[in-house]
Amino acid sequence: MNKQVFVFVVCGAKEHVDTLHLSIKYLKKYSKQEIWVITDSSRNEVTIEHATIIDVKTPEYLNHHQASIYLKTGIHKFVPKGNLYCYLDTDVIAVSTACDDIFSQFNSPIIFAPDHCRVRKFSSYAVNCACLQSREIDRKKFTDFVKAVQVNTITNEYLNEKNKILQLHFDALKKSFLKKIYTAFRYFTSFPIFKLNTDFYFNKKTRTWHYRTGEVVMYEMNIEHMQKSTGLEYNKWTQKWLNKQGEDIWYDECNHLIDCIHQTFGISITDKNWQHWNGGVFLFNDASCDFLDAWHHKTMTIFSNSRWKTRDQGTLIATAWEFGLAKHPTLSKRFNFIADYNNAGVQVDQMNNLLTDDGFIHSHQACLIHVYHHWMDKEWSIWQWIESKL
Repeated sequence: MNKQVFVFVVCGAKEHVDTLHLSIKYLKKYSKQEIWVITDSSRNEVTIEHATIIDVKTPEYLNHHQASIYLKTGIHKFVPKGNLYCYLDTDVIAVSTACDDIFSQFNSPIIFAPDHCRVRKFSSYAVNCACLQSREIDRKKFTDFVKAVQVNTITNEYLNEKNKILQLHFDALKKSFLKKIYTAFRYFTSFPIFKLNTDFYFNKKTRTWHYRTGEVVMYEMNIEHMQKSTGLEYNKWTQKWLNKQGEDIWYDECNHLIDCIHQTFGISITDKNWQHWNGGVFLFNDASCDFLDAWHHKTMTIFSNSRWKTRDQGTLIATAWEFGLAKHPTLSKRFNFIADYNNAGVQVDQMNNLLTDDGFIHSHQACLIHVYHHWMDKEWSIWQWIESKL
């Protein structure tokens, strides 16, 4: 290979170009490799401030979002042959010189990082099924009630972080029958304070959860009032809110994407719980052309199919299975750490520069962080740490 090159794709709104500029700023600080940007400058609201730009005229019938995906999935057509490339979404930020190590991870014909969820959970975000919408009515009942009764919320970011850790403890309890039994016994035999562990306790008189230093990190909801007002039902054993059909209102998994892939492309996904790939970071070279051609073709096809949403990951799943790559190696999370704000397990150890997405059961010396929402949220500890790296 002649060069190792990082490549971004962007076109359209100013906010996307601004995101690109910040990500390039970080990458320039930590990487010694070249950085290229592929764009359709005729679509951009503002000028891209970068030296190496490949300007590609995209089909006029595409909207800006579709044009960006056109450039991304067709990326191999717009760059010179003979190099090893690393594609990065514009919301992927480099925070370590180890980011250049990603090029040593290439595994032919192409390599991606795993996504933060599995194919059934991603399904409703890729196709226009009614699964999310059917839950939205029940979820709105829930959130409207919370707003109406003005349930106390925690606004302090430090306490919010403790709240997330407490939620992780709750999640762990749900997964262990014996732990639930033992914890329930301790709860019913303690008054007025129930100590969950050395860090958290519950005050049965005030119905509040506290951190060990005394601060309130969670207010208990009036479950009986919620049930009477909304018609929803709370299962204390599973700790889930159910609608009248007995369905978990926060459950959002289905097989519709798998069905749609089979019906649209004739490709069968036999592992319905497959850990699909994230399209935000991938390595490619000349050996990747057949795969990328197939991905690009499928993605262009779904733009005119009303069953599909305008995304590229559903067609990426289809292409991976078409090429028999379901068990193909993937990049370590350190090269595409997905910072999900809503995941209580996403935390940072700033002292040791470690990130986790499961409350430090596992940790990662991440060098590329994918901040796909809550971009520039200065109240978020993850973003505060990112800013400290620049």
